[in-house]
Amino acid sequence: MIRTFIAIELKDKNTIEKIQAFSSRLKQNQPKLKVVEPENLHMTVKFLGNITESVASKIYEILKEDVNKSMFQGKTIEYSLRGVGQFNKFSVLWVKLIGDVQFLQQIKNITEQLLSERLKIQKDKRTGFKPHLTIGRLRRDKVNYKTLDVLKKLINENKNFEFGPFNVSQVKLKKSVLTPTGPIYSDLVY
Repeated sequence: MIRTFIAIELKDKNTIEKIQAFSSRLKQNQPKLKVVEPENLHMTVKFLGNITESVASKIYEILKEDVNKSMFQGKTIEYSLRGVGQFNKFSVLWVKLIGDVQFLQQIKNITEQLLSERLKIQKDKRTGFKPHLTIGRLRRDKVNYKTLDVLKKLINENKNFEFGPFNVSQVKLKKSVLTPTGPIYSDLVY
């Protein structure tokens, strides 16, 4: 079994550097914050969990032919990453994607539909797509409450900070190997 997800990768080096610089400021405030490694920065389209190698190869073909070729048609769609936010009482810190969100919603819908019809993979319960890039995770039992107000202020002050471009030309099938030091992601190609 392979732990997998479908994602759009962040490749722009300057954008990655700005996210890293901001993440290090967050980590200074909350030393137990688990910052997403630069090579792992991505936007999840669908988490698949554990699947077999044969199902992975079928998903790869669907993404290649029916999503990437049909939807993107060789084009790159330009987005930007702007502003910081948080989910679940600061357990997930993220950067917001700005641009044609409706196009990404279509990508998500078509991907879900094709996987459901052809491979009987259950659709996500949440149908709305909130495009964001997770930059850090902080378990509730690891929060430094003495400096939490400063963290809240830092996030609030950066609600419109421009991190840079996030250009999208394809979705990828990714493998995730969990290790004690964090996940290792790699492309699955068949």
